[in-house]
Amino acid sequence: MRAQHPRQPGGTIGLWCGGDLPGLGDQLVVRVLERELTRRLGDWRVRALAPFGWDRPVRADGGHVAEPLGERTPGRVRDLVGSHHLHLVAPSFPLGCDLSGRYGEDVPAQPFFTGGLGVDPDALWVCARVAEDVPAELVRWVERQPLASVRDEVSRDRLRAAGLRHDVAVVPNPALLADRLLPAADLRTRAAQLRQLGQLPPEGDSYLVVQAPPSSFTALRPAVVKTAELLAIAEVVLLPTGGPVPDAGWRALPSDTVLEDRLAVLSGAAAVIAADEHVAAAAHALGRRWVLFDPTGAERAGAEQFASADRVVARPSGLAAAFRRALRDDDRSPEAVRRLDEHLDAVAAEAERAFAARGGSLEQRLAALVEENRALRAAQQRMRERIVADRHVLVERLLEDRRDDGPELEEERRLHRELAERHREVVARLEAEQRELAALRATRLFRWTRLPRAVYGRLR
Repeated sequence: MRAQHPRQPGGTIGLWCGGDLPGLGDQLVVRVLERELTRRLGDWRVRALAPFGWDRPVRADGGHVAEPLGERTPGRVRDLVGSHHLHLVAPSFPLGCDLSGRYGEDVPAQPFFTGGLGVDPDALWVCARVAEDVPAELVRWVERQPLASVRDEVSRDRLRAAGLRHDVAVVPNPALLADRLLPAADLRTRAAQLRQLGQLPPEGDSYLVVQAPPSSFTALRPAVVKTAELLAIAEVVLLPTGGPVPDAGWRALPSDTVLEDRLAVLSGAAAVIAADEHVAAAAHALGRRWVLFDPTGAERAGAEQFASADRVVARPSGLAAAFRRALRDDDRSPEAVRRLDEHLDAVAAEAERAFAARGGSLEQRLAALVEENRALRAAQQRMRERIVADRHVLVERLLEDRRDDGPELEEERRLHRELAERHREVVARLEAEQRELAALRATRLFRWTRLPRAVYGRLR
């Protein structure tokens, strides 16, 4: 592992990602790679670049905003090449896919994720995934790279079938290093706060985390209940996929929950049902029992890089059996982590070569940005720590106020119950009178005397 030199001035890396999307994988991959690269390279700056970036922010990013890639024009390409020593490409979505379906609108930066920068050498793929239909431009892009990797064998085979002449490395999902992001003590603190907020069960109660896929959740729900009973797990907690969380009567995290809180929930789970390879890799890194529910088969190949294929099921009915098999599964994660670390070492070495090839520095304006970036990131980290501490204090004070107001609160609740009971009695009496009136109007005597009653009413 390369030694760290924190005070040595370094270069700049542009990390192309999906950080402007709210999914756990969208946030986790970029955060893991940023940490691992700066740990290896010392005082380098890693700039996240996303299709829309801060032009379309999401609260799930927790303040780790990305710069917009913008439209792929010659001027924008020159600016990106001139502002970075190296570009790395590691989005959560497949390269070459149609991004409009994921963003809900046309994406001007789409050509970047299909053809790269168009220069030689080009932006490097790091644990990328390739779309099912491989554009010819995507093949030409990977051929311009001195180093490239994909995160499953299916992606490699698709490139070969599309005409790629040289091989690319297959490296596990970077989310497999999720346990390095936060200390265990921080995860426990966040989990305790989430319990106080009612988003997690009380201390000591086990829970099953379910990453709820909106399209197949209805079919999955009965199997989740059965699985929780089989594993003797008390409660179910729904983990958002990035969209609205289904209303199933279980505890659920908000759809815009930040990455750190999602990892805290995973770290304390008795078991996890994942819906994509990113959550599966994070659960594996945190030492949780997990099974990947993959009805389309799109996530299987990535998960098989660090776990047995028995962990992946295509039908809800297979969840319980998969958890039983998971207890006997051989642990492939040490070998997978070693491969991932070795590949990131090679990426760091490529960054150093690119840095030396540019004369050791970029334009003078970037030299000042290094120090500014260090100070800004330190301030952001202190702000995040303060937010966590403030939330803890706020929850404690709310709980204390609730305890202090016990007698008054109980009296208010008693009066509220009495008022509610009176309201129910009035409603019941009104409904009874309406039924009696309806029954009277339905009698023959009432119908036959309608005309005399009308005449009598006018005469009176």
